[in-house]
Amino acid sequence: MDLNPVTRRASIDALVRERTRGVPELAGHCAAISRILRHAASDAAAGGALFCGVMAEAVEGTGLSAGVTVSVLAAPGGDRTDGDRADGDRIAGVTPGAIMATLTEKVARSPDDTWTTVALVDLPQAGQAARAYGVEDLTLPDRAGWIRTTTMQTFVPIPQSGQVALVACSSPNMVLVDALHDLFDAVTSTFRFVNLPIRP
Repeated sequence: MDLNPVTRRASIDALVRERTRGVPELAGHCAAISRILRHAASDAAAGGALFCGVMAEAVEGTGLSAGVTVSVLAAPGGDRTDGDRADGDRIAGVTPGAIMATLTEKVARSPDDTWTTVALVDLPQAGQAARAYGVEDLTLPDRAGWIRTTTMQTFVPIPQSGQVALVACSSPNMVLVDALHDLFDAVTSTFRFVNLPIRP
């Protein structure tokens, strides 16, 4: 989606009209879908995301939504050592294993508990990455409560830098947790590096 605050409202409204055309289950909900997408785009832009996508689909008469953002962050677990670069720093040791060592697994103590699994994954076009996925309770903005969410975060080291591309996927749907993790894995597996301006 368009994250530019100047153009995103018009472009998101146009996107919703285009995507819901010929889908009677969604066509009557264009205004609500546009609001969801604008809110997601606003949150993504405020959080420094470079890209944001959201899906909304009718499944057995109910709405299913999920989102993905791509952000560039300082790599957790990366070691910085003094060197002779112009900026005075040289990056070393930013590996998927070092990143994974900073992630925490959590085992569910009951069927209704949250949980997190940590793993190394191979992305076809970007190489090895560290991943945490599971079910979390996320705090809503302005501490307005919390929502249980299906999540997947994949940390992809950016070559020759102390940064990672974080591909973060989430959905409030708790009925299709396994299917959503499969979907999130499929979406993340398409990640590849292109010539993008990476922030220092």
